[in-house]
Amino acid sequence: MSYNTKNYTEQGGEVTHIGGKLIIEDGAEVEGFDGGGGGSYTLPTASAETLGGVKAKVKDSETVEVAVDESVKLYVPAVPKIEHQADAAGEDVSALVSNFNALLKALETAGLMKTE
Repeated sequence: MSYNTKNYTEQGGEVTHIGGKLIIEDGAEVEGFDGGGGGSYTLPTASAETLGGVKAKVKDSETVEVAVDESVKLYVPAVPKIEHQADAAGEDVSALVSNFNALLKALETAGLMKTE
C-alpha cells in the first residue's frame, strides 16, 4: 500500500497518520487523550523559550503560593533585602547584644522574620 500524502486515514478510520503539522485551534477539544494506552505524549520542560511543564514542590511550610498572570507567566515575590548591618563593634557582651538585636530588628522590619 502506498500513499502520496503526509496525512491519511487507514483501517476503516481506525488509524490516522499525521506527517505534516497538526494545528489545534483555540477552543478545540481533544477527547480520549488521557495516557490510557492509546498513545503517548511528552510534555516539554518549560523554559524562557518553551511553554511546557514544571514540577512543583508539594505544599509545605517552606513553599509560598504564587499566581499566574494573563500572559501565562508565573511570578513569585522577590526576597526583600535589608539595609546593611554594620560590623559588630564592642568590647563587651552588652555592646554585642545591642548589635545582634539591631540585626534581629532589621530582619523583622524586612519581613524575613516573624515578630513576637
